[in-house]
Amino acid sequence: MTIGVDTGGTFTDLVELEGGALHCEKVPSTPHAPEQALLAGLERLGRASAGARAGVHVVHGSTVALNALLTGAVARTALVTNAGFADLIEIGRQDRPELYALHPEKPPPLVPRELRFEIEQRSWPDPHDPRRCLEVQRPSAEQLARLVRRLRAARPEAIAVLLLHSYADPRPEERIARALAELGVPVTSSAGLVREHREYERFSTAVVNAALTPVVSGYLERLRGALGDTALSLMRSSGGRIGAERAAREPVRILLSGPAGGVLGAARAAREAGFASMVGLDIGGTSADVSFQRTRGALAEPVRTSVVAGHPIGVPALDLHTIGCGGGSLLQRERGGVLRVGPQSAGADPGPVCYGRGEQLTLTDAHVLLGRVAPGEFLGGRLPLDLDAVERAFERLAKGLGVKPREAALAAVDIANAAMRRALGVMTLQRGEDPRDTPLVAFGGAGGLHAADLAAQLESPCAIVPFAPGVLSALGMASAHAVAERSQSVLRPFASVGARELAALRAKLERAAREELLDEGVVAASIELESFLELRYEGQSFELRLAAARTQAATARAFHRRHAQLYGYALPQAPIELVNLAVRALARRAAPRARLAAAHSAEAERAPRRVWFPSASGAPRSVLARVLRREALASDARISGPAVIEEFSGVTCVPPGWSARVVRGGHLVLRRA
Repeated sequence: MTIGVDTGGTFTDLVELEGGALHCEKVPSTPHAPEQALLAGLERLGRASAGARAGVHVVHGSTVALNALLTGAVARTALVTNAGFADLIEIGRQDRPELYALHPEKPPPLVPRELRFEIEQRSWPDPHDPRRCLEVQRPSAEQLARLVRRLRAARPEAIAVLLLHSYADPRPEERIARALAELGVPVTSSAGLVREHREYERFSTAVVNAALTPVVSGYLERLRGALGDTALSLMRSSGGRIGAERAAREPVRILLSGPAGGVLGAARAAREAGFASMVGLDIGGTSADVSFQRTRGALAEPVRTSVVAGHPIGVPALDLHTIGCGGGSLLQRERGGVLRVGPQSAGADPGPVCYGRGEQLTLTDAHVLLGRVAPGEFLGGRLPLDLDAVERAFERLAKGLGVKPREAALAAVDIANAAMRRALGVMTLQRGEDPRDTPLVAFGGAGGLHAADLAAQLESPCAIVPFAPGVLSALGMASAHAVAERSQSVLRPFASVGARELAALRAKLERAAREELLDEGVVAASIELESFLELRYEGQSFELRLAAARTQAATARAFHRRHAQLYGYALPQAPIELVNLAVRALARRAAPRARLAAAHSAEAERAPRRVWFPSASGAPRSVLARVLRREALASDARISGPAVIEEFSGVTCVPPGWSARVVRGGHLVLRRA
């Protein structure tokens, strides 16, 4: 039995999979101690005691690492590097992310200057054999002892060891790490995380990992203490799961673990609906996460380097774009009478006005006032909504804006849609993908409320609202494959790397990846292996990642084709360089199947209610909309708008002129009528 747990800014979602049955729960998040909400959710599932959790595997998507990095609440971290390179993490690449910013702001380095320590060590590639790395200067025992004394006096909570060319030979870093072990603080070796070139990205990744290790390991230690012997895994940023012990040592691998589960679930929904790609929109309580993915393959394809809070991260992660716009985003009147939505959020406490504790209106309150979210049906009726408080608050806001309350509510929805539309453009148009050929998969608690509007603006062929949209990230975690990844830089002409040499290097990486999964209890016979080559034309700065073909000649042809697809040209006569070799080991888990009603029964439909939509002039107009229960809809059921389809984890709005159909997997496909 597996329980997926997704900790969000407003709610913590839990999905229990047992024998094909699916049970969902939502509980308010507890940001001060995230494990409390997780335990409260397990209690609601009837898994509070150790006995009730026997045989249970919890797969957790946590924002602890991400929130710590975003807020700067990280451990006091020191670094050790080669003499003369202490400022490399601050100098960086000298890129300008905001090209036209007159006063650009650069995030402060995670390690201040006084906590950067240099040591006399040098390695560089052997000029006679590029496969070897020569250590031409090694620190003495006395120098290492002096380094230990200086670090002890500095009292760091974590240490990162960063040496030039350690991707080619990690032994010098390992020797220094062993010497620092007596300090009793966690030590991160850069080559232990990333066996790839590009020093700045590798150094940055190791520093982030070191700074997060005490934070994440402390959280997981508290959680493990509360769960007892219950098996615990974390969601990787790249999709798939990682064991809790490794996640505690390598927290940089779970920075984006929350959104990753939703991307996997969205890709599966698009695949089951018959589409080869999708753009996903996860609208949670605090933010909206946008992704683009091909739907082929067991896993979504990650990017090799991402940037989080201004820090390059050189481990695989899904390509995501996040904006501060969600159901809990605050509606505020700025100077000059302009309405703004987000990025500030009401969070879990006090939450939206409709929850009965907050006083500042949110996007969720706008949907309540427009009749799209019913006071009596929210979270299956467990959380009563205060419609009177929402109406009073909107009267105050509308008076300041000089409009009527429902005009203000529609304006708030339009502003949120515009922000999400721009974010969707980043992941489609700016990536060279045509949204007119790509379905929009909208999920999260508010995904179904915005799906049709955004699909219309993008001119997408349809919008898909997956089965259990409000807990899709948790469902993705519960059904995640076990994954281990390894890579190593080669940096040699592809033609000079013999097939036998390449096979030997691949076998070495595959053994390490297999051993990681075996250590997590995965059955050896279930492990599958994939290998990838990262290639470029000699002289280029960056490489393309391709699945390894049967022969090197076939791989070269595939590289030329892919280069032409992306850049419009290929150079078949130009030499190719092999930059990195990567492998991935995975143990698949079967995708869960939705249980659908056998027929459309009278119980599926409730009394119709008034819902407000914009008229042709933009003014609010009310229509009498059908109200249906999603779990009672039969497979292939068709619903014409206007309609509201309610379920425990979310609401789907079908505007006038639109229709919805239940397809394979229990997903809803919305199209213009």
